[in-house]
Amino acid sequence: MTLIKWTDDLNLNIRSIDDQHRKLVSMINNFYMHLQQKSNKELIGKLIRDMKEYTTVHFADEEKLFDRYGFHESAAHKKKHQDFVDKVTDLEDRFNKGKLILSIEITNFLKTWLTEHIKGADAGYVKLLQSKGVI
Repeated sequence: MTLIKWTDDLNLNIRSIDDQHRKLVSMINNFYMHLQQKSNKELIGKLIRDMKEYTTVHFADEEKLFDRYGFHESAAHKKKHQDFVDKVTDLEDRFNKGKLILSIEITNFLKTWLTEHIKGADAGYVKLLQSKGVI
C-alpha cells in the first residue's frame, strides 16, 4: 500500500537531501500502511514520533546548509519547517490524548505537504547548493 510514489520530479539531485526525502516518503508510506491495517495505537504513536524526530533531523541538516552557504530565503524556509513541526506536534498530542482519529485526511496532509515542499520550497535552494559543490 503506497501513498507516495517516488518520482523523478522529487529528485533535487543533492544526494544527502534526496536520500533523506526518500526515507521520509518511506516513513509516510509505512504509516499509511499501518493505518490501513488498523494497527494498534502504540505502534501508530511510535510511527508518528519516529516521523517527527526524523523530520526534525532532516530540517536541521537542510538548515545547516542554508547557514553555511548563505541561502537568501533561509528565514522563510525555516519558518515553513517550524510550522510543519508545530502541526505534527499538535497532531501527535491530540492523538495521544485520544482527541484525534487518524485518517486518510492526515496522511494526505503529510503527502501533500512533503511533495509540495520538495517541488516548491526545496527546489529554491538547489542552484545555490549545487553552485557551492553540494551534490
